[in-house]
Amino acid sequence: MAKIVHKGMWISVKSLDKEDRKNYLISMTLFFFGALAWGIHIASVGLMGDEPIDIPNINIIRICIVIIWAFAVFYYMKFFNRQDELMQRYHDFVLSWGAIGFLVLGLTASLVSPFFDFKPTFYEFFLAFTGGSIIGGFRFYKKYLSE
Repeated sequence: MAKIVHKGMWISVKSLDKEDRKNYLISMTLFFFGALAWGIHIASVGLMGDEPIDIPNINIIRICIVIIWAFAVFYYMKFFNRQDELMQRYHDFVLSWGAIGFLVLGLTASLVSPFFDFKPTFYEFFLAFTGGSIIGGFRFYKKYLSE
């Protein structure tokens, strides 16, 4: 089963058995390549309010993102379904805190945006989700794993 390390920020790949390691590494590799394509998509729509860049055949790249990430999710679910209750609880805890971050930080950014002439986009809200997930990982580690 997966060992949660780095104060709740990661899992040790060495702690996984052969099947879990294969599924996890395939899913993370696919997520990485999808993220590279996602970066091209971000440039085409403008990051955080910047001017969009005209990229030819961007729709092909967008379709590739969906296909690559669908396979990544498939392999991640194969990995996740074989994990013990602690790992599944960690997963749910981190995602729940990501949602809290999205709501609290994203809502705050949205409410104060008129005062700073700032228009939050999807990417700022995603950063809020990421911040909440990081807090969730630390809290899980402190609550369940630290001595």
